[in-house]
Amino acid sequence: MIVRNAGEALYIACEMEKRAIRLYERALAVFSDGPCQQAVRAILADERNHLNQFAQMGAESPDFERAQLLSAQAARVLFSGGLTEAHRKGAFDSVPALYAFAAEEEREAIARYGEFAAQLTGPAAAAFTAIQLEEKQHLLHLNELIAQAKEE
Repeated sequence: MIVRNAGEALYIACEMEKRAIRLYERALAVFSDGPCQQAVRAILADERNHLNQFAQMGAESPDFERAQLLSAQAARVLFSGGLTEAHRKGAFDSVPALYAFAAEEEREAIARYGEFAAQLTGPAAAAFTAIQLEEKQHLLHLNELIAQAKEE
């Protein structure tokens, strides 16, 4: 991946969050009678919050061709199989399964953001490092939710 600046790094992070938001919004509609409605809503709220945070950090809107390239990069990182893949993995069978699925996606995002930061220098590397730290906090929260769900 070639990212030109911190604004593009943040653009990729925003695109990744948008993918997560779309997946969870669709899950609410498709699995409307499932056991995970409240948990999906909570995760969706977290993802929307992350999108707002990353956008406020200075995401830039590149020209159309560059945006398509960066969006394609983001699509390969998170939820690459979409809602069908999440369902196939049993993500919506139970609340603990949903949290475990979400945590796995967070681990993937954390790893990818770390790779991006390591490949870059200056403000772009710093932006990916900041995003990675934010996602680590989200993973910690999900791990707490997993532990709570197992206790119940």
